[in-house]
Amino acid sequence: MKLIANNKVLVFLLVILMAGITSCTKMDDFKKYVKDGEISYTGRVDSLKILPGRNRVLVKGLFISDPKVTTCKIYWNSRKDSLVVPVVRTTKTDTLKQLIPNLQEGTYNFEVITYDKLKNASIVVRATANVYGDRYAASLINKPTADVELADNGTTTINWGGLDKTGGAQFTRLTYTLTSNATGTVKVLPAAEQTLLPNYKYGSTFRYRTAYLPDTASIDTFYTDFREVSAKTNVTATYIKNASIPMAPTSDAGVSVTTAGTAVRWRKLADWTSNAAANNWGVAPTNAGYGTWVERGTPLAGTMSMEAGKNTTTGLTITNGKIYQTATLPAGSYTMETVVGNMAVASPGACYFVAVIGTDLPNIGSASLTTPKSTLTATGDAAYLSFTTIATQTINFTLTSQQTVTFGFVATLIGTSTTNQYLKINSVKMKYLKP
Repeated sequence: MKLIANNKVLVFLLVILMAGITSCTKMDDFKKYVKDGEISYTGRVDSLKILPGRNRVLVKGLFISDPKVTTCKIYWNSRKDSLVVPVVRTTKTDTLKQLIPNLQEGTYNFEVITYDKLKNASIVVRATANVYGDRYAASLINKPTADVELADNGTTTINWGGLDKTGGAQFTRLTYTLTSNATGTVKVLPAAEQTLLPNYKYGSTFRYRTAYLPDTASIDTFYTDFREVSAKTNVTATYIKNASIPMAPTSDAGVSVTTAGTAVRWRKLADWTSNAAANNWGVAPTNAGYGTWVERGTPLAGTMSMEAGKNTTTGLTITNGKIYQTATLPAGSYTMETVVGNMAVASPGACYFVAVIGTDLPNIGSASLTTPKSTLTATGDAAYLSFTTIATQTINFTLTSQQTVTFGFVATLIGTSTTNQYLKINSVKMKYLKP
């Protein structure tokens, strides 16, 4: 029994001895890696943020936990580039705020490490940020103007087109010349549809540009290039008669026609010249020659109109039907605008809105309607556009001298027993800028 007990004690002592040897070996291994003592970490930067900008970023953070921090090193570009920032600690929370300039456009990964005076390092704190530059700036668009008009009271009205704020648009800054020759400034928000510029100086221009932030945290605001715009005076009442609905007919009785079960009255449009092709409703000789004004329920009552097909009396296709006015216009820049109320036109039918030097509109396919011109100087020179959809249509032209100009509509509309192509015009407007 004594032998068994002694053996147990011996085994126990042997186990303790082996454990001691193993422990000493591990301790020796630890000493190999910390020959100079235990590892000492410096407190890291807290709340790290990298704010994007134009070819630069702003690095922000807080020094909270360790009063021994003396320097901060910022790495980027896979540690190929770095910047050392001296740190002077106080008894309060201190702030890291460091600009890094001269960065190429793109995405960057940043690493920030703090050190004490013994060069003990903190653990790495990482953050990612985008840097914006010329490529982003080139993608920006100015807030579009849909219409600019100077009223008789000296107030310019700007009707704006849409601008998507989700693209980073913040505002549009506009400057213009007052009648006193001082400069007026207006800030326009992205959602604004109209802006009024009071006391606008006649003949002057205004300029504007739109501001963008590529990121809500961006430290830099980007701007589009300036756009310079002229405010034109509405001279419709001076040069165009019977210009908008409800348009007036001539005093003749016209002719009533039933089409598709609906009774309509066709007459001629007052103050506008129209050719026989456009006046295609009615039976010769007693009631022929109507068709440029139609009376049908709202909203088509009192509308300029050309319509082919379903005319059971004649069954005509309109070829080069014309409705126009002629005026003597002074030198300057002009914008002519028409609102198409309704239309149904498809090839080989066609509609043109035209302004041409001369006393008649050209035929479709003529030399005048081969290439539109922006400056009209000689007889037959024409500014025009072809349209096939319901929309506001605009043409622009400049006269370098006083000219006789004819403006209006020329159309070829296909008409059969089953097809009736048509054109309905709600208004025609003219704007003028003195040279």
